[in-house]
Amino acid sequence: MSLVELMLASGLLLGSSAASLGVWNRVATTLQEHRVELEQLGSLEAEVQALEARLRDPHQDPLGQPLSCEEQLQRLVARLENQPPQSGVVRTLEKPAGVDVLLIHLQAGGKERRRLYSPAAFGGCGGDPAGLPAEAPAQAEDPAQGLAKGGGNGAL
Repeated sequence: MSLVELMLASGLLLGSSAASLGVWNRVATTLQEHRVELEQLGSLEAEVQALEARLRDPHQDPLGQPLSCEEQLQRLVARLENQPPQSGVVRTLEKPAGVDVLLIHLQAGGKERRRLYSPAAFGGCGGDPAGLPAEAPAQAEDPAQGLAKGGGNGAL
């Protein structure tokens, strides 16, 4: 093998090795980025689940009396502010004026989750703790009986 052939072969080997190392470097970088993203998503989802468990706590004061929606929101905000979110998660609480709801924004890295919490949705804004009316609702008239009495609009 002559010197020219040897130099050409070593140049090809060096070029292909450099290209291969570049590909492996890119693959390793991409895998690391995906691993970090999965960790962020995992901590974000863990925070969402912990938050939803806190939102489902009973909404009563220590004496067992149901709280109003406003009182429930105030206690929830105080409780959330005293409990820091998972590491890497940023939690923002927002209460729109005049509405008994709480907007909860969770962010980790470039991912974001939002929750709209209304105490009324979980039952019991004052009154009965189960959120049910104190009296049973009036029974609706059976439509078949109304038609038998000549009621209705005549349309089928």
